[in-house]
Amino acid sequence: MKTPRSIAAALLAASTMLIAPGCASGVSGLSPISAIAAPEMTVAPGDKLRVSVQDLPAMDGEYTVDDAGTISLPMIKDVRVAGLGYRETERAVEQALVSQQVLLEPTVSIQPLELRPVYVMGEVNRPGEVSYRQGMTVFAAISVAGGYTYRANQAEVAVTRTHDGRTVTGTATADTPIRPGDRIMVHERWF
Repeated sequence: MKTPRSIAAALLAASTMLIAPGCASGVSGLSPISAIAAPEMTVAPGDKLRVSVQDLPAMDGEYTVDDAGTISLPMIKDVRVAGLGYRETERAVEQALVSQQVLLEPTVSIQPLELRPVYVMGEVNRPGEVSYRQGMTVFAAISVAGGYTYRANQAEVAVTRTHDGRTVTGTATADTPIRPGDRIMVHERWF
């Protein structure tokens, strides 16, 4: 006859075997996000930009990238900028000014004003939307979201971002740089 202690040990072992498959990491099998999608800053719908054109102050101003990925500027109308880096966006506006014979040799400067927010979800104290700041890391975004909860598995953080028109998800560390529009998921630890 088995003793109560050996029965308890057998039940504990059996329950561990049943629970263990359900405890698989939420990030197991994912590559680091930095290896999947380089953290290059690109323009996307919802971004607010400051545009300055040398010798043409009528075009200087703040413009928001619309859902179609364009900015509408006086004299040259819509310029498609979604997916372009900031230097490429400057060149696109310069080309539009030249092709529409507004200026022969324009000099355009574009600076980001307000970028898409970052979303922090999962085991953080205040999940939700976080304003993006230049140079932001996973650690900074989680700090703004109130830090980790006591249930958080700080080693299991996933970042989802759009890169080259497709959505990719990968693992992240506290020092991983993030980009506007990224979604950060902090998983729960089980043990």
